[in-house]
Amino acid sequence: MRIALFGCGTLGSYIAKRLKAGVSGDCQVVGVLDAPRPEAAEVLAKEIECAVAADIESLLKLSPEVVIEAATRESVWECGEECLKKGASLVVLSSGALLDAAFRSRLVEQAKKAKKKIYVPSGALGGFDVARAAYLGGNLRACLTTRKPPRALAMEKDQGTSAEPTTVFSGNAIDGIELFPKNVNVAASAGLATGGPEGLSLTLMADPSLDSNIHRLELEGEFGKATVEIQARPMPENPKSSALAALSVLALLARISSPLEIGG
Repeated sequence: MRIALFGCGTLGSYIAKRLKAGVSGDCQVVGVLDAPRPEAAEVLAKEIECAVAADIESLLKLSPEVVIEAATRESVWECGEECLKKGASLVVLSSGALLDAAFRSRLVEQAKKAKKKIYVPSGALGGFDVARAAYLGGNLRACLTTRKPPRALAMEKDQGTSAEPTTVFSGNAIDGIELFPKNVNVAASAGLATGGPEGLSLTLMADPSLDSNIHRLELEGEFGKATVEIQARPMPENPKSSALAALSVLALLARISSPLEIGG
């Protein structure tokens, strides 16, 4: 499977290197793009031996079957539809981009026309097979609590000398994502999996006692009750990014390229 990547930061670089190592099976990275940081794309391309693209048009000329977005929600808005039009399925890590209902509708329609897929990986949380099934059961109530070290929320000057957790946001997931767009893609993905982020309650906490991120998704509905809790270690190079988020992309690619599909 031919893979292209836009976004060559911590997550994108990790994904590309692991694909090169063959962890997702028969996947080949044919090109990388990082428009704001072309030097990062050059370094990564040299390491994994692939082409460097100057823009999305050049990247798509490499005929990828799947394009992985590991950049920003703005890049999804700018490039998502074009990827589908040119015949590539799209993996969206910046799932907050899909909270724009009008954009999401256009993207889905374009995917239908092109007979391609839009994939949202489970990211740093997981349990989305349970969440989707629970939603279909009806009367679902979904609550997500995310606890992170203050540095992961760009709060280096956190609580002074206090070691107590501090709630920095509590309310509707859509509002929380707007306030912390680089930190709560987990909330966006969880909201999409449970029928819509407008129905997801979100609590975001800065906890100085933590050295890793903790996500707890609580579900209650006609199906019964379920709790999914993940303590996801941040990447050393970027505390805002979870190693599990990158691994979820690798698992997704392995799943869609395999004749045997389990869960999902």
